[in-house]
Amino acid sequence: MTFVGGARPSARIAALGLALQICALEALADDGEAPAPKPAADPAPVVAASAPAQEKTPSEPIEVSVIGESDDALQKVPGSRTLLNAKEVERTAPVTTAELLRRITSLNVSSEDVHGLRLNIGLRGLDPTRSRSILILEDGVPIAINPYAEPDLYYSTPLGRIRAIELLKGSGAVLFGPQTIGGVINFLTIGPPDKREAASTLELGDYGFFHGSARYGDAYESARFVMMADFRRADGPRDIGFRAVDLMAKAAFATGPRSELQLKVAAYDEISQSTYIGLTRDMFEADPKHPTIAPDDEFHVRRLDVSLTHRHRFDEETELRTLAYGYLTNRTWRRQRYDRAPVDGVDYIRVEGDPDSLLGGIFFRNESMIRDRHYQVAGVEPVLETRIDAGGVRQTLTVGVRGHVEFGQREQRGTDFVTSDAGDTEISETQRTLALAAYAQDRIAFRDWLLVTPGVRFEYVNMQRGTLRELNEAGVPVDLDIEGNSATAAVIPGIGIVVGTPDINGFGGVHVGYAPPRVSSAISADGRDQELSAERSTNYEAGLRGRPAKGIALEGTGFLMVFQNQIVPGTLSSGAQSELVNGGSTIHRGAEASSTFEFGRLAKWGFDLDLSLRYTYALATYREGAFADNELPYAPQHHGSTSLAFEHPIGIGAQASWSFTGPQFTDEVNTELSDASGRVGEIPFVSALDLGAHYTYAPWGLTASLNVKNVIGDVHIETRRPDGIHTGGFRQIIGGLKWVLPESLSKPAEPAPAVAPVR
Repeated sequence: MTFVGGARPSARIAALGLALQICALEALADDGEAPAPKPAADPAPVVAASAPAQEKTPSEPIEVSVIGESDDALQKVPGSRTLLNAKEVERTAPVTTAELLRRITSLNVSSEDVHGLRLNIGLRGLDPTRSRSILILEDGVPIAINPYAEPDLYYSTPLGRIRAIELLKGSGAVLFGPQTIGGVINFLTIGPPDKREAASTLELGDYGFFHGSARYGDAYESARFVMMADFRRADGPRDIGFRAVDLMAKAAFATGPRSELQLKVAAYDEISQSTYIGLTRDMFEADPKHPTIAPDDEFHVRRLDVSLTHRHRFDEETELRTLAYGYLTNRTWRRQRYDRAPVDGVDYIRVEGDPDSLLGGIFFRNESMIRDRHYQVAGVEPVLETRIDAGGVRQTLTVGVRGHVEFGQREQRGTDFVTSDAGDTEISETQRTLALAAYAQDRIAFRDWLLVTPGVRFEYVNMQRGTLRELNEAGVPVDLDIEGNSATAAVIPGIGIVVGTPDINGFGGVHVGYAPPRVSSAISADGRDQELSAERSTNYEAGLRGRPAKGIALEGTGFLMVFQNQIVPGTLSSGAQSELVNGGSTIHRGAEASSTFEFGRLAKWGFDLDLSLRYTYALATYREGAFADNELPYAPQHHGSTSLAFEHPIGIGAQASWSFTGPQFTDEVNTELSDASGRVGEIPFVSALDLGAHYTYAPWGLTASLNVKNVIGDVHIETRRPDGIHTGGFRQIIGGLKWVLPESLSKPAEPAPAVAPVR
C-alpha cells in the first residue's frame, strides 16, 4: 500500500482529529454556567472577518459569513460584494447551482456536463476552467479538492444545502485564502432552527429527472439541530445520466453563558456519465442534441466533511471564533481512450465523426484510462475580533491565523477493455502540503461617514511531491522512488475606503490577488524544485452603492486587474490543450452594475413585484508578446441577467429570469471559425429564459409548482473544453410539490435560563 507523503492513513486521520480536538478543548474550557438563550428565527449571519463587528450576543447562530446581511454590514464591507439571500434562492427554483450563480453580478459560469455538476466559474474576465482563480467556501471552509496544491472544483456544494450565496471581490478578500486572484464565493447552508421545522420536496421532469428531499429540525432550550437528505437523478439530456445522494446534519449548543459550539457533518456521493470528449464541429452542426459519444465513461466522486465552529464572547467588544475542519474527497474518472488520428497497429472498436477530415474523426480504443484520486484536508483557524475607541476614533480590529494540511494520492490505471474498473497502474504520485496563514485587518472609523480599512495577509506554503510510478518515453510504466520539495511565502496587502452612509456610499480599494503554484508545476516529476513564484495580481476598484428609497438598491463598480504573468489553461493553438501555461502579462478592465426595484413595496400594493437587473463588461487582453491586445480565452466581454418575481399573499407566485453571455474566443489567436475538432473557434452569443409559477395553500403548508427551464430550447455551445464541443440550453419542464410544517404545528423551544450578565 502506498502512503501519502510517507504518512500512514492513521497519521492522516490523527491530523484531522487534532484540528477538531483543538476546537473541542476550547469549548470545554468555558466556565459552563447557564446556557446561552435560543436564537431568533432565521437571523442574519454573524459577520466574519471582512464584515463589521455588530452588537451581538451569543444567542445569535454560528454562521461563517464573509459579508453579512444587514444594511449596516453591507455598507462597511471594504469593496464590492453581492448577497443572494434565501428569498432569491427560493424564487429561482433552481435545477443547477449555475442558475443561482448567473444571478450574481460579474460571474461567468459554464459547465461541460448538461447537469451543471462540474462548475466552471470565472470573474471579471478570469478563465472559468475548474474555478481555479476564485476561492470557493462552504460555511467558511474551502471546498476545492486540495485548496493549495490542486485547487480544482470537481466537487461543489450540493444544491439542496444552499440557503444563500455571498460574493466578495474587493480588498476584504485579503482575509481569505488561498486562490483570491478573483474573489471569494461562500455558500451558506441551512442551519439549526429555534423551533420545530420540517419540509419535504418531490419534483419530476423531462429526461427522467427526479428529486426528493426531506429536512427536519428542532430545538430544546439552548440546543438546536437540523438533518437533511437529498436525492437527485436524471437520464439525460444527451444520454448523460447521473444520480447524487447528499446528507447533512448540524447541531448547536451552548458551552457557557457567552459561548456556543456548532458541529456539522455531511456526506455526498455522485455517479455520472460525465465525459472529457465532446462533439466535433460537423457532429454539432448536424445534430446539436447528439448523444454522448463516450457512453461508457463514468465519473464518481465521494465526499465526507466535518467542521466545528466555536464562538466565545469575552465582553461586548471582543469575540473569539474558532473554525476547525476536515474533509475527504475521492474522485474516480473512467474515460475510454481515443485518438484524434489513427495510429498504426491499433485496432479501433468504433470511429465517430469524419475520419477523412484532419482532426474531424475520433478513433475509440477498446480500453479505458482510470484516474483514481484521493484527497484529505484539515485545518484550524481562530479569529479574534475586538472594537477599540482610541481618542474618538473607533476601530474594529480582526486578527487570525490558520494552520492547514492536505494530502493527495493520484493514480492512473490502464484497462484492457472499455468497461473495466480495474487495470494496471501506469502512474502513481503522492503530494503533501503544509500551509500557515496569518492576517490582520483594522477598520478605522474616522467619522461616521469615513471608514478606512487596511489589511494584510501572510501565506507560507511547503509542498512535497513523490513520484512512485511513471510512463517512460516508450510508454511503459516503471517504478520510481523520487521525492521533491518546494516552499513559497508571500505578503498580500490591501486597503479599502468607504465614504458615506448605509443609504448611499462610495467605495474604493486596492489589493493583491494571490494563488500559490500548483504542486505539479512547482515540483517536476523528477523531483526538482522549479522555484516558481506565486501568481499575483494587483486589483483596483471604485464604485457607488446605495438605497435611495426603501425598495431600491443600486450598485456600480469599475475595476482594473493587472498581472505580470497570468497562469492560463493552454489551447490547441498553443500545443498544450487544457494544460496550464504562462499567459504572460495581462490586463482586465471593465465595469459592472446591479439594481433591484421592489415595486410592490414602493407603491404599497400589498403584494410583491420585484425586478432585478445585472450587467458586467470585462475586457481581458494580453499586454505583450505575439498575442498582444488579443482577448484572453473564455473571457466574454458582456454578460448579465434580469429577473422579475411576483408574490401575492393569497399564495400565487410567478417568476421569469433571463441571462446571457456574449461571444467569446477559445484560444490566444482569437480564432473565429471552428476547426474540425471543435476545440477551437468562437463561442457565439447565448441566452436562457426560465419561467415558473407556484401556488401555496398555507393551512396545509403545501406548494405546487411548475417550472420551465430554457424555454426557448436553443441548444448551443456551452464550452469547447476539455476536448471538443459540450452543449447546453436543453428545454426542461419540471413539476413539483413541497410541504412545509405549518406555523400552527411548529413548537418553539423551551425558554433558556437567564444569561449571566457580562462583566
